[in-house]
Amino acid sequence: MKKSAKILLLITIFICAVLAFVWPYIKMELASSAYYTQYNEREYEYYTPDLLKNMPRISDNYEFAFGKVSGPQAQVFTIRFQDTNEAKKVRDYLISAGYKPQTKCHVEAECWRIEGSKDVVSIVNYHSPDSIAVQIYRSPDTE
Repeated sequence: MKKSAKILLLITIFICAVLAFVWPYIKMELASSAYYTQYNEREYEYYTPDLLKNMPRISDNYEFAFGKVSGPQAQVFTIRFQDTNEAKKVRDYLISAGYKPQTKCHVEAECWRIEGSKDVVSIVNYHSPDSIAVQIYRSPDTE
């Protein structure tokens, strides 16, 4: 094999290896939504904000979701706990993190904010079946 052919082959292998490594991240960046658990390590690390990573696990049965709303600017990050309807530990955690309950909310839920952030954290209590969802709505336009 000629030296130039070997170099071309090595470059091709290198490019393929790099693409194989970064392709999942490119797919995640372009995704409009994702559903995953804490055990899907790549998605969990990529999509999940620290607030949800550190959220008390109020049920053994929970999952995460990510979604883009109104294009790429607004994002919603969610953790949903199944088989529970008690959110006291979540509220206590939000208070300890500096969040305060809001008197107005644009959705049918409890809304929480922290000074200096445009994120809105919502606690939604579903009754059929029993579950609690904690969502972070992140938008540069949130007021």
